[in-house]
Amino acid sequence: MSLSAFSLIAGFAVAAPAAAPPKAVAFGWEFSRKSVRDLPAVVDSLDRAPIDGIGVYLNEPQADGTTLSTHNTMHGTWLRETLEPLVPVARELTAHRSMRESFIGTFRAPRARIAWDDDASWARVASNMALAAWFAREGGFRGISMDPEDYPRSAQFRRRPDEPPFETLAELARRRGREVFSGVFSEFPDITVLSFWFLSLDQRSFGEGDLAADARETGDLWPAFVDGILDVLPPAARLLDGDEFSYWFDSGRGDYYRAANAIHRRLPALLSPENREKYAAQVGAAFGTYLDMYTDPEGRHWWNGEKPDVPAARHVERKISQAADAGDGYIWFWGEKNCWADWGADGPDPGRGISPRPWREALPGLAEAILAVKDPEAFAAQKMSCAPPETAAIPLSAFDPWQHDKSRKGRLWLDETFGEGDSSSLAAEGCEDGAYSCILDKPLVAGDRLLVRVSMHGEGGCARFAWRRTPDKWDWTRLASVVLRFGPPDAAGWRHAEAVVRFPESAVGCGLILGARQTRGQICHFDNVEILPLALGGANP
Repeated sequence: MSLSAFSLIAGFAVAAPAAAPPKAVAFGWEFSRKSVRDLPAVVDSLDRAPIDGIGVYLNEPQADGTTLSTHNTMHGTWLRETLEPLVPVARELTAHRSMRESFIGTFRAPRARIAWDDDASWARVASNMALAAWFAREGGFRGISMDPEDYPRSAQFRRRPDEPPFETLAELARRRGREVFSGVFSEFPDITVLSFWFLSLDQRSFGEGDLAADARETGDLWPAFVDGILDVLPPAARLLDGDEFSYWFDSGRGDYYRAANAIHRRLPALLSPENREKYAAQVGAAFGTYLDMYTDPEGRHWWNGEKPDVPAARHVERKISQAADAGDGYIWFWGEKNCWADWGADGPDPGRGISPRPWREALPGLAEAILAVKDPEAFAAQKMSCAPPETAAIPLSAFDPWQHDKSRKGRLWLDETFGEGDSSSLAAEGCEDGAYSCILDKPLVAGDRLLVRVSMHGEGGCARFAWRRTPDKWDWTRLASVVLRFGPPDAAGWRHAEAVVRFPESAVGCGLILGARQTRGQICHFDNVEILPLALGGANP
């Protein structure tokens, strides 16, 4: 009998999926100086990475001697004839699996502050943004990305003391938001805009009380500009707040959930009431991970100081797992010193300090962690293809029978006359509320991923994988159990269930519950239980 064959392969595992599988987008230095024309040469290597898109920069020479560049969205004059020849190139790129969720880099803080009453300058910005949206749509990209962080210290979105009163200036900033994005949405009505910061941009300036009053007090004009974007947001468009504070988030504290709550519930107080319903329906959270935190030498400001004895990919796995669970369909990565694409021996930008080494080598286990978040079943299949056939068994006594005190009318027993592939299985007959439970006696930590399999024959049976809040108590309140769903019966009448589960942050133990919810005369059998850890990085040993 193989019912109690509880198979443990040494190792640890990867992340839990979000409710809907997220898309993974890679941004970074390796793309920042490249032309769209450079990407076809490396797109096949991107297809080998577990990503769905990249952040594409525009760096195109123009006929007038200037450069159409993501870096000068706010200052240059972009010409449509510069981008038109690139549309076929873009369509070829976005036909690839790794490019379907790509974003064209656009709006950034200006190098020099643009006066809010400078109609000509804001019209130029609006024209550039509309052209970028046109190219994104024509080229098959998912949309555009924005990075409004004030790297040049231009303080574009802060009122100066010599400017009009805040209310007057905020209305002008809102008008500029409408003007800049009306062309974007006109060119690409169902666009997705991924902003490294949206309303999260200046949340450090705000207290816990009246956020709109805090914005007035600090002269913060960004919420007014966002209000303008929402004024012209069409029903099919989507906005994502990348909340770059997430680089520092700790999944053990539930930081991603708190940030998602702020994005969805707290920060909308910065907006005008008429835009809050639109914001609730069309603005989501998409949290980022800074990969260099896990590969840079110790002591750098951005260095990750969490448990240096734990492999870096384990930290990344915990982050992206919760980022996916708390977010709204996307996770993204920022990287500087290594590459997703194969640019050759010299790397993408010789002299800038970018190594040609791929991220999968710089951060072993990263590719598997991303795959496990995006597609846990594919990850499990990949790992099991490397697993040895031998497994260690837990004695059958590990499965404890139980019936509710008020419904002890059925029976639970080891049936030594019937099984799947042998003549032994656990049976239940006429149990209104009964179960067999098996507690795992192998220590696990947050992020460990398990493949759970079980077969069932008959009626009234169910199975679920559940968590323990103490070594001797199940947790039915904080942590939802995982239901194993049985498929249709095979030729012998056996139905099979399989699930990939992830050990959560706050559990101290876990186990499998084989339940019976039966009426008089119903019988079911359980057999061939397997619980297999899926190791992150390399083959299962």
